[in-house]
Amino acid sequence: MVRIADKRLLEWWEMPGVDGRDAFDEEILYLNSLAEELPLPRWALGVRDLMPRWGFEPCSALFPVGLEQVLTMIGQGKAFPRVGGCGELPLTSRLALQFWGERLVRWSRGRELDGEWVKLQPPTPEQAEAARAAGGAALALLQGHAALDEYLERWAERARYPLTRALVEGDEAPLTLLFRHACTYNLAANLSRIVAGIAAGEPPEIRVCQAALEEAQDLDPERVALLRTAAAALSRWREGKEPQSPGEARIYSLLGEQDPVRDWLVASLYKCLKLWLQHLDRLLGERHRYPSLL
Repeated sequence: MVRIADKRLLEWWEMPGVDGRDAFDEEILYLNSLAEELPLPRWALGVRDLMPRWGFEPCSALFPVGLEQVLTMIGQGKAFPRVGGCGELPLTSRLALQFWGERLVRWSRGRELDGEWVKLQPPTPEQAEAARAAGGAALALLQGHAALDEYLERWAERARYPLTRALVEGDEAPLTLLFRHACTYNLAANLSRIVAGIAAGEPPEIRVCQAALEEAQDLDPERVALLRTAAAALSRWREGKEPQSPGEARIYSLLGEQDPVRDWLVASLYKCLKLWLQHLDRLLGERHRYPSLL
């Protein structure tokens, strides 16, 4: 049995709706008390460290994969590296950034493009500069965040046109926001917004992190359904009830047989997802009922 440090307990609950120890509700206090009472093996604490919180959030493109990995860890009884952390770019996102960046740079030079890009008219000098800056920023990100920051700083110093300056200057500038948070699931939508903004001659609104969650129901309804299905399955699994859908059955198969350690892990994961779902409900102005752990 391992004693759990207070710092570790606090880190477990760094997520929406929980602002420090004073915000711990009865369910969190109950789970923390179980953590102190149960003979938890090191692997179980390792799995608990990897559950959703700030830094492993539903807006991440890889969140569904990471969540399934956590479920698998619970069933297999061992912790291993989990994907989906903030800043992690899947291969599909890297390829999309490369394709988009190269095409935008070509357009800025007046070259003909194919596919949906043929709709773009030849750029004005102001549009060409903005497109060159945006396309190059996407390619710079593929070299790392340090290369991206250096690239944006150079453009902020040398930009000739207001549109380019509006795209690159400051932490809230569209290109800064987009490429510092390119790990979000709505990368394609944000890239399209940049192109539309350049074509219109106006800096666009980029939606990342919390703003990305606000449009999840429209852009990626399966992501929201996954959260709700997983939470429902975890609750029913603990109560010994039968799964209500193929998705829930899949989650049951990953979790394996019940025992006190797995029950604590499943209850903890359910509480994490419940807090994220309640946060999503607040963002969307919706109300859903989530079963209590007590």
